[in-house]
Amino acid sequence: MKTGNLALLAIVSSLALSGPALAASDQDKEDIQNTIIRYQAAIGINPKNPDTHLKLGDAYMMSGNTTAAIKEYTTTMELAPGEGEAAFKLGRAYMLQKNIDKALTAYAEASKREPNNAEYHIRLGQLLCRKQRDDEAIEHFRQAVKAQANNAVAHRELGAALGLKGDMNAQIQEEQKAIEINPKDADAHYYLGYAYLNQEKLTEAEKELQKAVELDPRYAMAYHMLAVVKAAQNNFDSAIKDEEQAIALEPANQGFKNSLKKLQSNRAGKGGK
Repeated sequence: MKTGNLALLAIVSSLALSGPALAASDQDKEDIQNTIIRYQAAIGINPKNPDTHLKLGDAYMMSGNTTAAIKEYTTTMELAPGEGEAAFKLGRAYMLQKNIDKALTAYAEASKREPNNAEYHIRLGQLLCRKQRDDEAIEHFRQAVKAQANNAVAHRELGAALGLKGDMNAQIQEEQKAIEINPKDADAHYYLGYAYLNQEKLTEAEKELQKAVELDPRYAMAYHMLAVVKAAQNNFDSAIKDEEQAIALEPANQGFKNSLKKLQSNRAGKGGK
């Protein structure tokens, strides 16, 4: 997905330079604007070059002008009908505009143009899951696995989608594959723990969820699920601590707060543990 645009890379790299933060930000904006002007000039000379339109779209994205970026990515797609990158980036631009339906169409076009690109299928599958189109999502996650068998994210997301369909055994298999490929994937450990919990394998569930929060200490939902597991084992003191940590990470989550009240009530009923 890299464009090879050294000018834009230099802008990103400049953030590491010393100096006042405001001055760096102003310089970034100026560099991005200059990049946009250069690509506009290049298009004026050769308006049929899809790569230049693509890079101009990238520059607009960096400037925050998603509407202009969409125009350039759409033009790129027209000029290079066999390439999927512009369609994929078009989907990202629509996502930033919170236009889910158009993003879905763009991601679908990207995966159609380049059916062996695992990343395109993964992103499309994730969005299909958000739209509760789980069967279609599963198909695209399978396509991603077929295209790139060692892609941990593809296995992880396939497992999660299968879990949504109630196939916990299949989910466990896919999450285990994801973890074998990338042991530091906190989400895969979380999904595996969740699947074990659904099978009432509490020891295994606690182990995986604990690993998730070790890998990502800000994983609020993993702390919440740890509390659920420990409560099921009547370990209310530890469960309350985990729920409190979840709330500390997401103070506005009313579900966590309601869960904490229930845990405290249950502990009182059990005499504390």
